[in-house]
Amino acid sequence: MKRSLVFTLFVVAFAGTLLAQGGGAGGIFAPPATPAGPIAEEVNALVTAFNNRDAAYFQRVIAPDAVWYDEDGHALRASVWVTRLLSATPARKLTISNLRVGNWDTAGWAGFNFVMEGTDKVAGGVKGTNTLVYRRNGNAWQVANIHGAVDIKIGAH
Repeated sequence: MKRSLVFTLFVVAFAGTLLAQGGGAGGIFAPPATPAGPIAEEVNALVTAFNNRDAAYFQRVIAPDAVWYDEDGHALRASVWVTRLLSATPARKLTISNLRVGNWDTAGWAGFNFVMEGTDKVAGGVKGTNTLVYRRNGNAWQVANIHGAVDIKIGAH
């Protein structure tokens, strides 16, 4: 009887550890992404506009006071940084994956992994993660804050 109780406790503890490590209840990893709703639509429109070099779209969607924080801790004016990316030669192409979103009545957020092709500095394109904070301005969503983290090797910056 004691062996059965000890074995049962061991199995329960082991199963709990596996759940925590594998993203179950209490794990550190977010559940699988299932992006839907207005913020997911906004991000998809943003990617399309970026790939089409649609500067007018970004003038509407980037709030005038929006700030872009990069991986080094610089706080940049988002509108200036986006303009530089859109006017780069050769043209950049943005591909995203692992999109995650959340939204409320007047605010929302998005996070995703990205690859930006078109730069000769990095073979295979620049890779990283972006997070965006959105706020509602009338009936439109505007990007209020961007955090862009580029996946770079130390010493390559």
